[in-house]
Amino acid sequence: MENIAVIPVRAGSKRLPQKNYKSFNSRTLAEIARDKCLAAGIFDKVIISSDDKYFEQLVNSNQVEFIKRTEQLAGDNATTDMVIDFFFEELPSCKSILWVNSVSPLQSIEDIKNCGMRLHDSNVDCVMAVNTLYQHCSLSNKPINFNPNNSFEKTQDLEPIQRYIYSCMGWKRDTYVEHRSRGFKGLFPGNMALVETSALAGMLIKYEEDFILCSKIEEAFLDINNNKSRLQSKKEEKSDFKELYTNVI
Repeated sequence: MENIAVIPVRAGSKRLPQKNYKSFNSRTLAEIARDKCLAAGIFDKVIISSDDKYFEQLVNSNQVEFIKRTEQLAGDNATTDMVIDFFFEELPSCKSILWVNSVSPLQSIEDIKNCGMRLHDSNVDCVMAVNTLYQHCSLSNKPINFNPNNSFEKTQDLEPIQRYIYSCMGWKRDTYVEHRSRGFKGLFPGNMALVETSALAGMLIKYEEDFILCSKIEEAFLDINNNKSRLQSKKEEKSDFKELYTNVI
């Protein structure tokens, strides 16, 4: 039985047209997700699934496969549970599926790995990536973690809010299929684990401004890492020169 990462990629996008075809600092969003899933080193297979065979070209190793979805499952009326039903039918040998969302390009390899490993726990049937917020929050204008009639609390003293961020979510086959066969309508049957992930993982690309902001953040991190590499190289050069000078004299 296999542990599988699935990267769903829709051809159409209403809020940001062609977002899955756009270059995000030299790679597409699906390529970034694929590379991070492979680097996580915990999956037997990485599946890229789309209604457009264009994305089949992203298969770059024996560990990566492409599954074409029907147009119905890629349409606006398709729900997540319908797509998960489809994956478990198409992948009869899989033990678990971790849905890795390509519109979260800043989630780290560690974020993906933590979600995947949590799904392996024997007492866990499904997982959801979350960000814990220590902020004053309301629902329909009603406070949910503070009392407005009391002194204004420090944020660190508030009851934390766990926000579902959808960068990763996963299911074990046995529990999911069994519950669905009995008419379960929900998406997360059994024991659910909430997995804390980085704040960057919660930055999802929905609109053009999201795409621009996330790409600029990635560029900044790339520049920082390049500068660190250059500094390290200079240190090594100085060390080599010092050693050479010492040997000469």
